[in-house]
Amino acid sequence: MGNLVNLRFLDLSVNELSGQLPPSFAGMRRMREFSLSRNQLSGTIPPDIFSSWPDLTLLYLHYNSFTGSIPVEIGEAKKLQLLSLLCNNLTGVIPAQIGGMASLQMLHLGQNCLTGPIPSSVGNLAHLVILVLSFNSLTGTVPAEIGNLTALQDLDLNNNQLDGELPETISLLNDLYYLSLKSNNFTGGVPDLRSTKLLTAELDDNSFSGGFPLSFCLFTSLEILDLSSNQLSGQLPSCIWDLQELVFMDLSSNTLSGDVLASSTNSSLSLESLHLANNRFSGDFPSVIKNMKMLSVLDLGDNYFSGAIPSWIGSGLPLLRILRLRSNMFSGSSIPLQLLQLSHLQFLDLASNNLQGLIPHGLSNLTSMVQPQTEFNMKSRVHHQILNLEADFSYADRVDVNWKIQTYEFQGAIALMTGIDLSGNSIGGEIPAELTNLQGLRLLNLSRNNLSGAIPVNIGNLKLLESLDLSWNELSGLIPSGISELMSLSLLNLSNNMLSGEIPTGSQLQTLADPSIYSNNYGIPLLDMSKEIEDVYVYYSMIAGAVCGLWLWFGSLVFITSWRTSFFYAVDWMVTNKNVKARLWDSPQISLNSSNSVRPQTKLN
Repeated sequence: MGNLVNLRFLDLSVNELSGQLPPSFAGMRRMREFSLSRNQLSGTIPPDIFSSWPDLTLLYLHYNSFTGSIPVEIGEAKKLQLLSLLCNNLTGVIPAQIGGMASLQMLHLGQNCLTGPIPSSVGNLAHLVILVLSFNSLTGTVPAEIGNLTALQDLDLNNNQLDGELPETISLLNDLYYLSLKSNNFTGGVPDLRSTKLLTAELDDNSFSGGFPLSFCLFTSLEILDLSSNQLSGQLPSCIWDLQELVFMDLSSNTLSGDVLASSTNSSLSLESLHLANNRFSGDFPSVIKNMKMLSVLDLGDNYFSGAIPSWIGSGLPLLRILRLRSNMFSGSSIPLQLLQLSHLQFLDLASNNLQGLIPHGLSNLTSMVQPQTEFNMKSRVHHQILNLEADFSYADRVDVNWKIQTYEFQGAIALMTGIDLSGNSIGGEIPAELTNLQGLRLLNLSRNNLSGAIPVNIGNLKLLESLDLSWNELSGLIPSGISELMSLSLLNLSNNMLSGEIPTGSQLQTLADPSIYSNNYGIPLLDMSKEIEDVYVYYSMIAGAVCGLWLWFGSLVFITSWRTSFFYAVDWMVTNKNVKARLWDSPQISLNSSNSVRPQTKLN
């Protein structure tokens, strides 16, 4: 194809092309737009395509397997406007010569293996609109020259190893629509952003400190805000609730404190997902949440909220799917019956609070726990057009779940998580039989309460159940035989109750061989483990006795001089006596033969 000297446009994207780019391609000297994206091409990027194609304006090589470094000749492509090398295996540093592409509008180098700093020469790209360097191993600080990119609308540096404080010049980027700095090592205060056009701000998983930036209250178009996993402190300003377009906000895992103040406008909000977990918030349940009619995910866990869980949640948040209030100080004589109006609710976590009363009847109204969820994820998208390209800024919602003794973050597959966790409260009464109608449950934890009565006989209806913990209650009676029908069960704990009778048999139950999951029950022994425990006790007692005896004996020899002297004297006497006998036995004078006769043993010369 190198002979096609007049060829200007070549698009072979989305095929199954493999191998390397032939050097002869440099012969197509009038090439303007060249796209080989989404193939299986490998090898290095030929430097000649930058120096031999003076009219090149578009180069798309993304989603291939190119290796090696970015050629320094890239700076010779003076007319290049759109460059995408996304998702290859490129290594080495970003060459400083990249600043020579004065016409460049899009630079996409994400998802490679690039190292080293962001070159300050990037500040020469005055027409740059899109800069994506995410998912590499870039180090160092963001150069102050970034402020020269006043046309920038999309800045994505996430998932690198960048550090230090962000330059003040970042406030000069007044046209930003999308900013992602997540998963780096940035420190200092949250940057003073001034773009009122901002739609998405992802600054999570860094070490930003200081108070919540008031400048965010001015971003009236903001739809996605993620400041989680930083070191922000102080009170959350009430003006944040004036952002009518905000759909997703995650401020979890900081040290924010105080009451969550209500908005002064008291108008409806567009929030679909709100995460305030793992902070130091206090006071009553935030009343501002009542204005969030579109809310699907609410996570207030691991704070110091107190008072009653408001009954208006049932009618005020009709679309709620995830409700996580664990590890607070919520109290009340009962779980609000109105929660059962949440027909979309699929995960309810009220663990580790001060709730009392009974488990309410009417659980069958939680229809999303009856029918297993088939959706794979819950995503929200922010759509925007940049450079005549369709840009979808999306996030996959997530929630922390205490799952099989550990805490896991369910992200993307959140719609597959269905469960109830009421553990660590003071809930009494019996387990409602209708609980077994929630056949979509994968997790059920009612441990460390005051529940009494029998385990529901139809517990076997929960076919998808993977984790069942009823420990530390006052449950009595037999273990239902239906529990052996839980073929997905991988964690079971019935310990510390008053259960009796035989343990049901089943192929899945046999894999749960740890006897402690049935321990400390009363009445008829659950397992005939007395002989086994006795044997183990005797075995370990013998070992312990032997070890103690040896230490006592040898310790006495070390610390009691008279014992030590007598012991070594006795050993010396035994050794001497043995040597005397050995010399008599090995004497060359006589030996006994088979006929008991005596014959000389000396050797004849």
